[in-house]
Amino acid sequence: MKPENLSALSIILLLSCTFSAVAGELKVISPWIRSAPPNAPALGVFMTLENHATTDQSVVAARTTLAVDRVELHRTVKVGEVMKMVPQESIPVAPRSATVLKPGSWHVMLIGPEKVPTMGDKVQLTLVLGDGTEQTFEAVVRHGKMNVQGHSHEMQTE
Repeated sequence: MKPENLSALSIILLLSCTFSAVAGELKVISPWIRSAPPNAPALGVFMTLENHATTDQSVVAARTTLAVDRVELHRTVKVGEVMKMVPQESIPVAPRSATVLKPGSWHVMLIGPEKVPTMGDKVQLTLVLGDGTEQTFEAVVRHGKMNVQGHSHEMQTE
């Protein structure tokens, strides 16, 4: 084999190995935090989680560098005629698919922020996966729509 062909083959093999390592990870796409008034008791965090692996993955915990009382995984479900946010033990992501964390569905809650971040601020978060690995990223604060129905942590979003 010619040396230039061997170099090209080496580069192709290296890139394919790199792609495999990256493809096995859970990808966090477009993370954001809904803007809120300065006295907000909680903040919603949203994103898309892409699982490029051939096995199930799940988020089992989350944490943030923002000073908060606690971080919880939630899902909005309909209970009777009311939409209610319910804490979850994990957020599943099926193999070769995505789970969208969005208003009115799966989301991460930052409860009891000491100081509410403002529009454009970036907040560091870490997701802990079921296999013990972690994914750290920054989420930007931006506007999001919400219609409140009822009260006491019950809402319907658009």
